[in-house]
Amino acid sequence: MGREEWTVVSAEEVYRNDRGLVVSREEVRLSDGRKVSDFYQVRMPSHATIYATTPDGLVACIRQYKHGPRAVALTLPGGLIDLGEDSLEAAKRELLEETGLASNTWTALGSFTMGGNQGIGVSHLFRAEHAETMRAPDPGDLEDMALEYLSPERVLAELESGGFPIISHVTAIALANLKS
Repeated sequence: MGREEWTVVSAEEVYRNDRGLVVSREEVRLSDGRKVSDFYQVRMPSHATIYATTPDGLVACIRQYKHGPRAVALTLPGGLIDLGEDSLEAAKRELLEETGLASNTWTALGSFTMGGNQGIGVSHLFRAEHAETMRAPDPGDLEDMALEYLSPERVLAELESGGFPIISHVTAIALANLKS
């Protein structure tokens, strides 16, 4: 019990915008036969998050306002994956845009669904080592950020004190440190 797939009986799109957000209402049949008539799914574009270290071992972090947690917080570089774009290529692009850094040493840390039942989006996590400055950061619209280079110990201390409020960033930090 509880290990069988649910059956989607019907689905109705209730909202869509031009940035890839889609909300749908599904009627699903659970594995035990019960029906749920208003099970909502939220689909958003996938995104990449990068734990990038410099040749001297510092971690590239960004301090910026994030509207989800409604706070100025520490984040890792990253962003949305464009339609048809490979997740690694998106990670490389985002690292360069947000920090001006580039790396030739990349490790995929995993890809994870953000919401277990609603979907939300897929977070592709990467570690980039020996990242070097190629140009000035050019983060684009809606982003007022300050680039900070922290020691791995300081990143972990900030993580433990709640300085990184976004789960994909927390996961990337944890996995990068487990696989180092």
